[in-house]
Amino acid sequence: MKKQLYFLFLYGISCSEPNVVDNKAQAIAPSKSTEEMKLSKIDQLILQANTTLRFGTNSICTFLDNGEENISYLDSDSQTIITFDSDSGEILDQIPLEIEGPNGVGNIGYVSAHYHHGPDSIFLFNRQTSPLYLINGKGEIIKTYKVTDYSGSTNFPVPNSSTMSPMHIWNNSLLMSCGIQNYEEDFTGYPSLLKLDLKNGKIDYLTTLPEIYSKAFWGAYFKYDPSVALNSDNNKVIISYPVDHQVYEIDLTDGREEKYIIRSDFIQEINPYQDDPAYFTSRNPNERDEKENVHALSTSEYRGLIYDHWRNIFYRIAILRPSRDQVLKGDKKFSFSIITFNENFEKVGESPFTTSTHDPSSIFLTKEGLAIFRKDLYLQNEDLFIFDLFIPRNIGEDPEK
Repeated sequence: MKKQLYFLFLYGISCSEPNVVDNKAQAIAPSKSTEEMKLSKIDQLILQANTTLRFGTNSICTFLDNGEENISYLDSDSQTIITFDSDSGEILDQIPLEIEGPNGVGNIGYVSAHYHHGPDSIFLFNRQTSPLYLINGKGEIIKTYKVTDYSGSTNFPVPNSSTMSPMHIWNNSLLMSCGIQNYEEDFTGYPSLLKLDLKNGKIDYLTTLPEIYSKAFWGAYFKYDPSVALNSDNNKVIISYPVDHQVYEIDLTDGREEKYIIRSDFIQEINPYQDDPAYFTSRNPNERDEKENVHALSTSEYRGLIYDHWRNIFYRIAILRPSRDQVLKGDKKFSFSIITFNENFEKVGESPFTTSTHDPSSIFLTKEGLAIFRKDLYLQNEDLFIFDLFIPRNIGEDPEK
């Protein structure tokens, strides 16, 4: 039953985190200039699931408790935040999330996300109903923030935090990447990065969608969802957009923006669904556009950005989709790669992965390395959540050193 639910979970978020399987259709030979480093598997992180817990989450992160790193897992099924010991993999605590009442956070659903900042400080964003909650280690609400508004016709930015685009805290503020509620003919000035002042609840928007989004219609909503990483040592935030080969660096102290090309060697072109940015106004919103769906599932994109402060390296995740002809034949299988680049925005490597084994929607950072969920091993044993741990190594480096 847990296996069926895992597949159902993947199918249910196929538009935002599509079903994960192999694909080599768009692969081209990597350029030699990017062959300096590769991700090397060093170990496995094994979490001991209980008999009722199945793998299906939009949010995994780590936090420190008395200097020890723990894993925090948002279980949408049971409305529970589960913490694991990162060394033993055993469950340390289960924090219940009430739906109603004085500590009610609503039905969180699969698209909600959390940020476990400390043992008694947890931020929970209910994406279905829009509030952001600060709760303690007992699940009690300490404070509620309004970060978006779904009522009315105004196209408010929607925080799209997830495992691959986590929330961040900087200078007593919470940073969250933002997607869209509705399509517009012109996205000039549309916010893509939200800063919430945790003291007074004031919201500022630090940057906007790039010009590319106002020049064409890109189709599915997830093509508009950015990912954000924070380099707190340099007071810089870096943003990756799904349809843009560039990444954008914003200085949090003065607002200056720089952009750098960090492209995948496996993505040749990212084409819009329609060149006309106002195309959406001509279609019937009540009818499913199968051509748009085919475009979404046959157009590769960038899906995550993580900064590894332990090793001063960035990881940009690229989803590599099959050709249009394959999708029309019913083959929606895809693969992914992880691009590594340094703080000087020099691409130093790109490592391809097969999604018959690894799940690109479940990648997060630990002090030991980059953790990537082993879907294949979970399907063999549902009582274990197993992640391969990777670190970037120079090609030719002795793995024993």
